[in-house]
Amino acid sequence: MTHTLSTSSAAALAAASIALIGPASAQPSDTGEAGYSFEEIMVTAQKRSEGVNDIPLSIQAFTGDALQNAGIFDASQLTLVTPGLNFSRSSANTPIYTLRGVGFNTPNLSSTSPVGVYVDEVAYAYPFMSSGPLFDLERVEVLKGPQGTLYGRNTTGGLFNFITKKPSDTLEAGVIGEIGNFETYNFEAYVSGPVSETVGVRLSGRWENSDKGWQNSVTRDDELGKKDRLGLRAIVDFEPNEDLRIEVSGSYWRDRSDTVAPQAVLLNADQPDFVGPDIAGFIRDDWTSRTADWDPEDGSKPPFEVDAEFFSVTGRIDYAITEAISLVSLTAYNDVRRDDTNDVDGTPVEVFAQQSIGDIASFSQELRLVGSAGQFDYIVGAYYSRDKINDNQVGFYERSSVLQLLRFLSQNAIDPMNALYTPEQYAAGFRTYRNTTEQTNRSASIFASGDWEISDQFKVSAGLRYTDDQLRFSACSGDFNGNTLPIWNTAVHFLVNAQTGNTPNFLVQENGCMTYAENFTDLAAFERPALNEDNVAGRLSLQYTPNDDVLLYGTFSRGFKSGAVPMLPTNNETQLEPARQERVTAYELGSKLTLLDGRMQLNSSAFYYDYRDKQLFSEVLDPVFTTLTRLVNVPKSEVYGFEVDGTFRATQELTLRIGAALTKTNVKEFQGFNRAGQPEDFAGQRFPYTPEWQVNGSINYDTPITTTLNLQGTLNANYLSETSGSFGEEPGFGVDAYTIVNGTVSVYAPDNGWRVGLYANNIFDTYYWTATDVLTDIVFRVPGMARTFGVRVSYDFQ
Repeated sequence: MTHTLSTSSAAALAAASIALIGPASAQPSDTGEAGYSFEEIMVTAQKRSEGVNDIPLSIQAFTGDALQNAGIFDASQLTLVTPGLNFSRSSANTPIYTLRGVGFNTPNLSSTSPVGVYVDEVAYAYPFMSSGPLFDLERVEVLKGPQGTLYGRNTTGGLFNFITKKPSDTLEAGVIGEIGNFETYNFEAYVSGPVSETVGVRLSGRWENSDKGWQNSVTRDDELGKKDRLGLRAIVDFEPNEDLRIEVSGSYWRDRSDTVAPQAVLLNADQPDFVGPDIAGFIRDDWTSRTADWDPEDGSKPPFEVDAEFFSVTGRIDYAITEAISLVSLTAYNDVRRDDTNDVDGTPVEVFAQQSIGDIASFSQELRLVGSAGQFDYIVGAYYSRDKINDNQVGFYERSSVLQLLRFLSQNAIDPMNALYTPEQYAAGFRTYRNTTEQTNRSASIFASGDWEISDQFKVSAGLRYTDDQLRFSACSGDFNGNTLPIWNTAVHFLVNAQTGNTPNFLVQENGCMTYAENFTDLAAFERPALNEDNVAGRLSLQYTPNDDVLLYGTFSRGFKSGAVPMLPTNNETQLEPARQERVTAYELGSKLTLLDGRMQLNSSAFYYDYRDKQLFSEVLDPVFTTLTRLVNVPKSEVYGFEVDGTFRATQELTLRIGAALTKTNVKEFQGFNRAGQPEDFAGQRFPYTPEWQVNGSINYDTPITTTLNLQGTLNANYLSETSGSFGEEPGFGVDAYTIVNGTVSVYAPDNGWRVGLYANNIFDTYYWTATDVLTDIVFRVPGMARTFGVRVSYDFQ
């Protein structure tokens, strides 16, 4: 029975591919003068099977075996091998992917990303859905640039498509065991094979554990960083005849790990006169990869841990109507739930912490016809999705300077006789509050794409997608179990109404909304007007192939990311205005060259993006808190750069890879406010989390040491130049340049299926950080992982 597209365990580099690593990349093909050339990975980036170097796209492909042997078990680690890709985590532990400068820096569970994540072509539209471990993959495809024609869920920046391994024709099984520092013990296993002539099954899973934290408190004997993640998958293939194939899969992951503690680097007080005298002593400039600080666990709020679960059910039907036309139906349901608590100041006192609670239920259906007519290949289809979202945050900020000022005003200026609340209520008031949003996101689209082979040398590809989106939502900030009321109904009302000339009205009820209407006299209605938008995305590509070793291409593409509504602390309802959809129009020229009789692959591309209405969290003026956050659109920006890579198979044993990506970003038009409440023209500023330079490469050596054993070693490095976590490069928000070096060395038996090796990630224990932010008073860093090392043993039963 035929179950899936077969991919070789060889390496192939697509445009801008720099570091495909592991033994799977070390196998030569049967061609080439010395037998050193590469086999090509087959991909489905354009919804049909093609060689990765035959596609006029900036695409990289990595075999699952190569990633596994390199120790890449998390989507965030793809930055190690993908130039132009940057990863960070928000203050609320949500993943932020930025590709060629296109990203969305948001802490909200409910926000989609312009860098899409797909698993077997099913959209994981919300980045938190990608937080589980990677395991049992056939390959990973990384597509750069707008992909709005064939992929309809917010893919203006690009996408990852994770292709899982499918049931095999014969009985197979395998196990992996890892033991490492931080009391790490990881296990992975799979079993696959036919259960009848028409049915095949594959079961797989991965469990990751670290019983010792990697972050040590600098003020007490405490640690953070324990890991407990589990991922499971089951796939059933049913092929009753050669024309029909039905695949049903179920995936599950859960995470019970610690969250990451930030590091306090700068005091940026909202109210300097009300900052506690001890706070400045917690600001440091000598942090390391192993040090941090956070609030001690005292039972007054949840521990700094993740409590998250995700499951997905997918059904795919492939039906051959004729020899030239097939119908594909793809139905999916994804469900994610999270309850994370994060320290958000990096000190051992509660300046700010937040608990993020939410869930998403997402349904999608795609139907498409895939056909051929002579020299013309086409795809026509329709897509529908509907998401139900609940996103909530509970804030804890006992020691923030704004709260100290508000308590002082409530007790001493507004109600000194305690006619409204008791001294105890004022003393503990407003330690907690909540932000909440409920959303229903519906998207419907139709699309068509065609490839016309004009001649053996020229090919034209074109596609269009019309999309209609609707976002219904309600949102506000509110009281939390009565704790917020004593301060909000006195000091906050007094400050707000002092600017409007009205008398304080004490409107907020227990667990009620606190967000004011625009005139600051009434509470904002919980329901908000729906956001309705539509757009036409498209792509045009011209391909010239003078011979089998040269491919030249030029593309024009346009993609959209649908509008978004924030979930954040809101004093004024204007903060809840949604941002409209953003648009990227991309122009790209590229080449894919096979040189030295197949021993070298050299790929390059140059690109320019016209970026309109980029969605961004920015500051707005507020009468109480000086500035608060709002989701806005940046009218005009641009992104441009180039990527180049070379892969050289020096001998049958030695493979070298080196490459670079240059990404320039520039705001052309945007007026806003800085955190001090001063108006600022941001024209000329760079985008956050977009280093100009990224260079990575690898050395892979694989040689026989006996007639039955091989020795294999890989060393890979990834360099990112400096960038910033702030739009405007504010003090303390810089992200320094850094280089991470990883390596593996192992002995394996090619004919017997076993492997024993050593691995080390961040070999030199480099101190680096991937994100910076401030929510109140303190600018902090989110550090990267310290050095990890251990032993990995695997065995495949064939």
